[in-house]
Formats: sequence, structure tokens, C-alpha cells
Amino acid sequence: MTIFRKILISINKYITNIKKFSRNVRLLLLSAMLAYMAFGIFSVNFNLYIISLGITPDSLGNILSAAPFAAMLASIPLGFVGEKLGYRKVFLFIYLVSGIGLLVQVITANVTIITIAAFVTGLASSGNFVIRLPFLSSNIEDADRTFVFSMDAFIGGIMIAIGALMAGYLPNLFQLVTPDISMAYRYTLLFSGSLTLLALIPVYLIVDNQHTLKGKISLSPYLWGVDKFLVKSALIEGFLGFTHGLIVPFINLFFIFYLNTTREYYSWVEAIAFIPIITATLVGPLLALKFGNIKTIIISRFLIPVVLISFIISVSPLIGTGSYLGYRAIFSMSQSLWFAFAMAVATPKSKAALSAWLQITFQIGIVLAAQITGSSLNQGNYALPFILAASGAVVSAFLTWFMIYPYKKLAQPSTYLKKVAGDL
Repeated sequence: MTIFRKILISINKYITNIKKFSRNVRLLLLSAMLAYMAFGIFSVNFNLYIISLGITPDSLGNILSAAPFAAMLASIPLGFVGEKLGYRKVFLFIYLVSGIGLLVQVITANVTIITIAAFVTGLASSGNFVIRLPFLSSNIEDADRTFVFSMDAFIGGIMIAIGALMAGYLPNLFQLVTPDISMAYRYTLLFSGSLTLLALIPVYLIVDNQHTLKGKISLSPYLWGVDKFLVKSALIEGFLGFTHGLIVPFINLFFIFYLNTTREYYSWVEAIAFIPIITATLVGPLLALKFGNIKTIIISRFLIPVVLISFIISVSPLIGTGSYLGYRAIFSMSQSLWFAFAMAVATPKSKAALSAWLQITFQIGIVLAAQITGSSLNQGNYALPFILAASGAVVSAFLTWFMIYPYKKLAQPSTYLKKVAGDL
């Protein structure tokens, strides 16, 4: 049986099993479709909008640091709120404030206001990760955890691709209204923020079946009561955030100003990225079932430096495109498997705390990385971020190997994946 046929069979099984999702999961995924599309549009154009205003890359680094810094501060408090009030109310808050924050970021050219708006957006959007994992875990069977997390990534990849493709050409459309490219970017980004607000509708229809806490919420699972697995996982996630933050928030600038491509070319790169991302996301659980979840995660993390270095040593758009797509595929597959593994190992009381700390340390890594890349690009140094990112990936791979591998017996493969593997 060819690899292509195996992938088609996997896709068919994924689609068939979506019908088994609970109504809450389907509504959240529908909301995510709108939010991911908005993110695809925003991520392609925001940096270009900032640069078109005459704002320097180091100031852009400060702006891009604001949201992850806010996420770092808000992750644990939002975890508390989710446990106390229910996940539905928190999701409503997330999409409302995020949408408004995105709109405010693009209605002004004032760096201070943009940075503050980015910070507020980060405060809200940080809850999307912290609440999302325990929400999905509480609305699915344990045996389907890996499958649902992979499907979440699957949908995200497609909708970000659609948004990215639109983002390459929407400014051209808006230039029919105004010849000012900065205004064209602004109109495009306002449309993106509006999509985020539309994501409120499916979330509003969610029925919160979570048992909210009646008394005081204990800090113990988040602070002095954290277990060794949480500490080790959070440390590793920090290095992953550092690796990711050095490259991905600025990747459109690397393509356009280092590889000398156009915005339209870059939007197509982001659009076709869903192909390797989806393929890796679909195949990832099967590899995890055959070779072991944690082994697959470790190997994938050792592959990340290879694709990062290949990007920067070439000035060819085609090689750079292949390297970037390889990174996106490997990273997405690794993270979806990693989150499923972490949720399987975590105790019921520590799931929300683990999710919060993974978010916090990942964002700490991004905050530090954005400052470094912004300063580096301001000096015209495009190589340093990639060298540091590759180093961070190597460290995360070794730490996963030595710290997390002993926990492999605590995470059992899903029943669904056993059936798929048997058919393949």
C-alpha cells in the first residue's frame, strides 16, 4: 500500500470519527476555525504593517513581546477562573477581548498604544491554550485524546492556510479603495479582528458540563504542590518557546527581506504549509503507536535544527521554503503528540496547572527570543536567530530524552489509533 493511499485512509478515518465528537467539542472546533483564519490573515500582514509605518524592527520586537509577556502573567489566573466559573465563560472572554485587542492594534500608528493593545490581547488569548487542553480532555474519552488533539491541529492548519492565502491578496483589494499601502494593511487587519469576534457565536452555544469548584481555589497544584513531571515539562517547553519565538513571529520579514520574495509569495508558502502540517499531524499518531509516543517526539525535536540551519545557509527562496515547511510540519506533529502525552501522564488535579505552566514557560521563551531577533534584524543580522533557534531545539531534544522518557509507560496509546494501525 502506497504512502499516499495510507494518508487517504487516515484522512477518511479522521473525518468519520468527527461525528463521534461531543457537541461541545464540535462547537469549539467551529469557533477555532474562525479564530485560526483570523490568525492566518493577521500573521502575514501585521509585521509588514508595522514596518510600513516606519517603525523599526527592534520596536517591532518589543511589540511582539507584549502578548507573550501578558500570556505568561495571565496563564495561572485564567486557569483559576476556568476552574471556578466554567470554561465556556472564559472562552467568551477570550474571543471578545482578543477581537477588540486586535482591532485596537491597527487603528493607530502610536507604538505605545499598539504595544498596550498587544499586551491586552495576550492577556485574553493566553487562556485559549490554558483552558483548551483541559476543556477538550473533559469532553472526550481518554482513548480518543490523541486523536482529538491531532484533529484540533489539523483544523488549525487548514484555516490558518486559508487565512494566509487571503492575506497575500487582501491588501491589493483594499488598494482599490486607497493607494496608501499602510491603510490597505490596516483594513486587512481590521477584517481579521472582526473574524475573531465572530468566533464568539459558536462558543456562546457551548453547554458547560464542567463541575465548577464551589470553595476556594487552591494554589497548591500551581505552585508549591507541583510535581516533578510538571517542572520538567515546563522547563523543556521554555526552550521550545525560545526556538519558536526566534523565527516564527518574524518569518514574513525573513522571507521578504532576506530571501527577497514578495508578500504574495510568502502568503502562498503559508497557505501550502497546511499540506506538510496536516500530513505530519495525521501520520504522527501512527508513528507514535508504532515507535512509541515519546520516542517520536524526541526524534522530531532532533530534526528541527537540521531544517533551521538549512534555511539560513541558503539564499534560495525554494530551499528556504522547503526548510520552513519542514520546520512547521515537524514542530506541529511533535507538539500535538507532546500535549497528548503530557495530559495522559498528568494527574487529574494537575492537568490545568500543567497546561498553565506549559503556556507560561513557552511564552517566556518567546518574550526573550523576540527581543533578540528584533535587535538582530535591526542590525541586519539574519543568521543569529536561526543559530540560536537550532541550539534551543537541540537542548529541548536532549532534555526530553533524559527527563521525560522514563514516563513513557504512563501514557497508553489510544484505542482509535490501534484500529487505524491495524487497517494500515
